[in-house]
Amino acid sequence: MSHVQYVDELVKEYLLFRGFSQTLKAFDNDLKAEKEKGFRVDKIVDQLTQYIYNYDLNALRELWGHLDLRMFSRLENHFTPGIRKLENAVLKMYLVNAAVNNKQDRIQEFFIKMAPELQGHSEWKEWFALPFIKNPEDNPVYSVHFSRQWQDTMLVSLHNFLATIFQCMPQPTLLAIDEDSVRLKRLQEENDTLKQRLADAVKPETISDVNAGPVPQHPPIMDDFYIIAQESPLTENPKTLKNLIRNIGGSSSPVLGRKPIVSVKKQMETEQITKRLNTKCRINSLSKSEAVAKRSISCDSRLNSSRKRDSPIDAAFERKNKEKIDASYILLSQEEYTEHKTSIIQCKSNASGSYVATGDADGVIKIWTPIPSPKTVATFTSTTVNSNNAITALDWISKNERYFLHGDNNGIIQLHDTRDSKRLWEIHHEGSRIVTLICNPAESTFVCSVQGSVSDSSEGKLLLYDIKTRKLERTLPLDQNLTALCSTFNHNGQLLITGLSNGNIVMHDLRRNEIIDNFNCHSSPVIDIELINDFTNICAQSEDGRLCQRNLNQTNKNTWEMKIKVEKNSVHGKLFAFDQNGSHMLICTQSGGNIYKMPPGTQKVLELGGHNGTLCCDWSTANQSGTCITGGAEGKARVSTLLSP
Repeated sequence: MSHVQYVDELVKEYLLFRGFSQTLKAFDNDLKAEKEKGFRVDKIVDQLTQYIYNYDLNALRELWGHLDLRMFSRLENHFTPGIRKLENAVLKMYLVNAAVNNKQDRIQEFFIKMAPELQGHSEWKEWFALPFIKNPEDNPVYSVHFSRQWQDTMLVSLHNFLATIFQCMPQPTLLAIDEDSVRLKRLQEENDTLKQRLADAVKPETISDVNAGPVPQHPPIMDDFYIIAQESPLTENPKTLKNLIRNIGGSSSPVLGRKPIVSVKKQMETEQITKRLNTKCRINSLSKSEAVAKRSISCDSRLNSSRKRDSPIDAAFERKNKEKIDASYILLSQEEYTEHKTSIIQCKSNASGSYVATGDADGVIKIWTPIPSPKTVATFTSTTVNSNNAITALDWISKNERYFLHGDNNGIIQLHDTRDSKRLWEIHHEGSRIVTLICNPAESTFVCSVQGSVSDSSEGKLLLYDIKTRKLERTLPLDQNLTALCSTFNHNGQLLITGLSNGNIVMHDLRRNEIIDNFNCHSSPVIDIELINDFTNICAQSEDGRLCQRNLNQTNKNTWEMKIKVEKNSVHGKLFAFDQNGSHMLICTQSGGNIYKMPPGTQKVLELGGHNGTLCCDWSTANQSGTCITGGAEGKARVSTLLSP
């Protein structure tokens, strides 16, 4: 079931190609409402735990009932006891979470709704007394369920059970495309191996003949259509259009790469070689086996043979072109957005990549479309008259691309509606400034870091707000005299990773409102931090320009580290970003954005350029052509459209 998302994209592409727009819209709506999460076990388990931690009993029961109806009910009878045991464990975890957080009303609600189903079951007999027992974690009946070991074991068991079921489920023919692809590729490789063995075993028969005529010396005939014929939609990457563009447009073509004009000196050498061959021997004929051997010669071997005949200058030229072709990303176009009058210090694309929000040092926020050419959609300005009202933080609401939040130097946080071009609400932190702001990817909350103004040396605070109610839910624990300068959430919004002013990185568990890890990363303040797509590695950049990667399982040493020159500016946005796979990295430099292959260093792929000091960047991978946005100190935003690998 690991290729469900890939097949979904194929179906979307086909419907779009056929012009079935209504069917495509209905398909998208069904995908958004599906409860199987694309048969992603981790997503299903995360959804169940989210319902548990949010005390959403109805949604928890509905999701479990859906899984029971769609999958569990089709299993053999001997699986039934295990399924019921897992269901009871999930319900008990719900009660334990409510008891730990002193939610007696949720416990009462649980037994009122579930009593008709649970009464009569022996293993629930003692649990009905839970609401009336003080300190149930110390009671021998319930103590094991309050332990972290039991909860982790239960989640692992649930994960393994679902993974086993999905693996054993009968798959439709369309989902077997990957297995067929692997099988055909293996057969093709075996076929090529047998051809090569046959070619090596059969030697051409030759006889000497002094009367033989000159041997014609023709370069191998090769064209781009040979490369097109080698492209197979099943054995190669399905994005054959991209490979075709590279082969036809790049210098990897043997026709385009071959030198069309032969020098006089090379012609003379060829004539001398011909005369020598005329006096020694000639080839009598080609056997059928030799013809097979010639047909089995690969494109690479023909290209290498032609390169041997070229001059050193030609070889250097081809090496240079090959380096360009080996680049993972191809720069298709670049545009500039010039509506800002001062430095752009915040830029962020929404989830679909349709809109970009940029904020400048004068407190002006522009909402604009990057493709096909930059065009302003809405403009928002700060409500204060203070000259120092720079936009210091900006982020889109995760669950609705219509809204975004921003914070400024005057301690004001505002929620905006891009469709109606209006401000919905604002929060004031007098005498402070908003350092960073980030929205939870799974819940309607956001976290912001608030620091006293320059004249006020008070310590910073890390605050968790509810977006809908605009209320402060809680203040996250933080050591004294420290300020959170940057933060990022993990994929389910349960962990918050924060870079501090003392160079440390802390990890907050938002479910338990506690710090679960605190380690030193840099000797100077951490000004930007980001999780790589596998969510087990982080990249952090310090104020002195050191960029490093740490594994969250081994936080005592760097995986890699590099030094970059940072633009000296008290306010800036994201200084680096990753592509969808986490294999490439966009880094802000003084001259513009640079794309590196991970891990970065000397493997620079592209230089986007266009700035005299780059203060922020973003990489949107929502569409097939990746879009890189960079904001500069001169007030320009540069849009670079890339052809992704």
